[in-house]
Amino acid sequence: MYSTVTDYSEFVLNFIRRESSVAQTTKEQAASDRQPEIDPVPPDEVRRALADILQSPPFRSTMQIQKILKFLVLETLAGHGETLKERNIGASLFDRPPDYDTNSDPIVRLRVAEVRKRLALYYQGARDETVLIQIPSGSFRAVFERSSRHQHPATADPVREPEPLPLVAEQIVAQPENGAEVHTAQPSPARFRKWWIPVAAALAITPIVVLHYSPSPEQQAFRSFWSPVLDNSNTVLVGMGNNPLYELSNEGEDEYYKTHPKTAFEEMGLHPYIPLTPDAPINSKYINPSVNTYLTIGDVGALSSIEYILAQKHRKLDIRFVNDLTYGDLRQNPTILIGAHNNIWTLTMVEDLRFGFQGHSTIIDRSDTQRRWVANFDRSETYGIVARVLNNWNGKVVLIIAGVGYSGTRAAGDFIANPQAIYRLSKSLPKNWENKNVEVVLHTTVKNQVPGAPEVVAAYAW
Repeated sequence: MYSTVTDYSEFVLNFIRRESSVAQTTKEQAASDRQPEIDPVPPDEVRRALADILQSPPFRSTMQIQKILKFLVLETLAGHGETLKERNIGASLFDRPPDYDTNSDPIVRLRVAEVRKRLALYYQGARDETVLIQIPSGSFRAVFERSSRHQHPATADPVREPEPLPLVAEQIVAQPENGAEVHTAQPSPARFRKWWIPVAAALAITPIVVLHYSPSPEQQAFRSFWSPVLDNSNTVLVGMGNNPLYELSNEGEDEYYKTHPKTAFEEMGLHPYIPLTPDAPINSKYINPSVNTYLTIGDVGALSSIEYILAQKHRKLDIRFVNDLTYGDLRQNPTILIGAHNNIWTLTMVEDLRFGFQGHSTIIDRSDTQRRWVANFDRSETYGIVARVLNNWNGKVVLIIAGVGYSGTRAAGDFIANPQAIYRLSKSLPKNWENKNVEVVLHTTVKNQVPGAPEVVAAYAW
């Protein structure tokens, strides 16, 4: 009679609408009468919430992300939400021409996406916020809402006695002694209708609900890739690369300023670049190694993507420089290694893998020595590696996010946090890839120090 589940669902839903439209309208009207109006959040409260966010750990370390969030919030409060377009923001905050090409220069979208990630991290740890500030996906306009944690509960409906079940089975009736005929009351059709309408509604809506809440193929692939990390109850170790940097000591700066005047900020202690000439000697006593101190922007970008994913699943992180990681740590915890040439553990792990690093600029295929990928001198074209290595004997996993230069690492971090990218990768992998080791070589184009969308140039699963 009905060729598809959709046809049957449509029939039942139409019947329900026809039978109960008046009652439903009355119920909705009553609910509307009881529903209190939600007052808009006063601007002063929004500004106080903004100040708290800007001073929080996810935001206080990056002035640029602070600047973007503050701009979007204040422009929205000023009633300029309609003018918060990508090109206008690029011209106002990033000195772009008013007619610049946003497709080839996606800096605004990338930076606002970073704002959304950091807001998610902030609210993951916040406990006393009364006002929520959000930048909805697909928009640059800020939205202000009351936190549900501080809303007053709605007045409960009065408790009603349950109605008796409809008569659906034969009743045993006592026969009168005089043999008079007994008339049993028949259940009214209206009472039957009252009970089977909800049942029919449930039958009709169930397939719709299942379809709506079933994970998409992209979500399934993303979950399968990350499951060795997300399904593990242990704290996730994150090993950050340690760049071999040297900095001028305070004594060295004092020696320089004996013969050079200071600016006002240098009087306050600002560490500037000391100008050097090619033949100017530097006394080694004025140079100090900076160990476990500085991170590259690419490593931080990859870390931000990782934090966003793990925060959604309430996984704890233990972030360390690689100098503080031991092999025993990798045996006890799922581990994520970020960085390539500044991370000895990354180079150790990929040493026996098919794809690995060679020199400063090259990724090689060890199964075919003629196959290699070389980054440009200025890193405008660069490459990266993403690898997921499973340790079957202890159930732990090592996830590698590394690139040639900081842009290659950042592109690898963007790739591993993108469900669509993981889904496209999964279609090229062999059957049962979810339980295999996976290694991928990525290519990206860099413009204005921002990597574009990474593309897979080689993949291997075993």
